[in-house]
Amino acid sequence: MASPALQNSLDTRALPGASDLKRALVDVLYRRQFGALLILGIGTPNQAPGDNMRQALKVLNSIVIPAPDSFRIAKNKIAVLFDADGTRIQEIPPSLPTAIAEQIGHRVSCGGIKISSEDYGLQPQMSEIIFSTAQCVLARAKQHAIPQVIWLTEKSAEDASYLTDISLNFFREIARINAARVQRMTLESRTDFLTGLYNRRGFEAVFTRMVRRANRNGKPLALYYIDSDSLKAINDSKGHNAGDRFIADLAQVLSDMLRGSDLLSRLAGDEFAAVVENTPRARAYAIARRLNRAVDERTEGTISIGVYHGVPESTEDALKKADAALYRVKNRGKNDIELADPI
Repeated sequence: MASPALQNSLDTRALPGASDLKRALVDVLYRRQFGALLILGIGTPNQAPGDNMRQALKVLNSIVIPAPDSFRIAKNKIAVLFDADGTRIQEIPPSLPTAIAEQIGHRVSCGGIKISSEDYGLQPQMSEIIFSTAQCVLARAKQHAIPQVIWLTEKSAEDASYLTDISLNFFREIARINAARVQRMTLESRTDFLTGLYNRRGFEAVFTRMVRRANRNGKPLALYYIDSDSLKAINDSKGHNAGDRFIADLAQVLSDMLRGSDLLSRLAGDEFAAVVENTPRARAYAIARRLNRAVDERTEGTISIGVYHGVPESTEDALKKADAALYRVKNRGKNDIELADPI
């Protein structure tokens, strides 16, 4: 039944427009409550809609749809958004276009999309894709002069040949978006939010490949286990915002001193790790010295570094030896470096 406001005034110009529909779509997708989007085309764009649109809306509401969910998206088009409660969707009779056409004396076409998925709410692009796809289905219904409501569903490509290309394009877009989403989530799960460096998970994945490569080619790598000597003091004296700035500065300095092909990671609060492949022992030691000096000169703190050099038996073996070297540095006074196996 139509709302009292609609019964008093069936002025379709008062309906929300296309931009309102897109905002409503974003909201319902975000809440994972998308059920369907139906678009009705009344006559042709060249015809003055006038009373025809008002009468169409009256019939529409008398059959199933309350006014608050209706949107006038063009001069001769009304869109209706349904949430995931399937009751109202099931009440839409296939003969809806014919029922409206009999009342207004103009041809009516109805097309929409009825594919619900929780994943839609995670994709900001989905509102645009659903809206444009529903418009394509409506256009196809008009093109073939189909007197019933035409839905794009999971099986549309099987049930209606004239929807095959639309269905394929729709699911191709979903696949593309989901692939990008997986890639983004994988990246985010391996990235430290403060510094943009690899986190521990990302470090372990890349370091494992480096260790395998070193074992295959017999070329040594250098692993630097780095710990800040100053973060706690900065947090205590200046607050955690200052501590975060120090960590970000520290990450930038370390990054500046290493090559793009080298691995750099923030493992935990003030712990970093770096890996340089295919490097002689003397050069590995010199790099550690440069890192230590650069941090001392360019930040308000210092670092201690434990260095493993060689072809590791495993990632755990290299990390254990570098950590032991770092522990020795900390015990003797900090702001220095230590090789796991002295020269």
